[in-house]
Amino acid sequence: RPPAPFSYVHEGLGTPVAQEDRLVVCYRTATNERTHDIVRAHAHELPRYEGPGPRYCPSLTAKVQRFAQRTSHGVWLEPEGLSTPLVYPNGLSSAFPEAVQERVVRSIEGLEHAEIIRPAYDVEYDFVDPRAVGHTLEVRRCRGLFLAGQVLGTTGYEEAAALGLVAGANAALCALGAPPLRVGRDEGYLGVLVDDLVSQGTSEPYRMFTSRAEYRLALRADNA
Repeated sequence: RPPAPFSYVHEGLGTPVAQEDRLVVCYRTATNERTHDIVRAHAHELPRYEGPGPRYCPSLTAKVQRFAQRTSHGVWLEPEGLSTPLVYPNGLSSAFPEAVQERVVRSIEGLEHAEIIRPAYDVEYDFVDPRAVGHTLEVRRCRGLFLAGQVLGTTGYEEAAALGLVAGANAALCALGAPPLRVGRDEGYLGVLVDDLVSQGTSEPYRMFTSRAEYRLALRADNA
């Protein structure tokens, strides 16, 4: 049988895309050696922080320093909505002073006259060792207190949303005196996420990957 489209905007292969008239186009450009020279020259102006940064969404500076042999890095220009002129340059995350950010952006082909509406910034935050909570995300030593999201050492919207679902549901169930919600590793990726955190902790911002699940063949979308 033909493969299923990855996106739900497709109604099926060979048929029109749903809401085709409302789709917006993303464009791709890239940094260049001039961009990298600016990054290296101003690296000393970046804020200092303790601990590892996110492995999977590195800053532009991290990419330039780690992959010094590369002469360019991709930048996706993503419209922020259907009725706004704002475009998000995905791949340029940094915390340089605004004047330096402007030089970085304008050194890139196609962005020579771009205006920065909101400059980029870094966020440093502390977190609670996730082993301090149980599988319901209730703090073991403080009954009735449930935690979710970055405070448990995760990074990513999806991880925060998933943990918020578990913590919120169990906070409500606790208040009602009802049995808690627990998802097993064999029942969903949500269960893998929670079990990894509360059983093993994390030494860097945690992201959920299918490769972390030993039951991933049973958890794939067509078995859900």
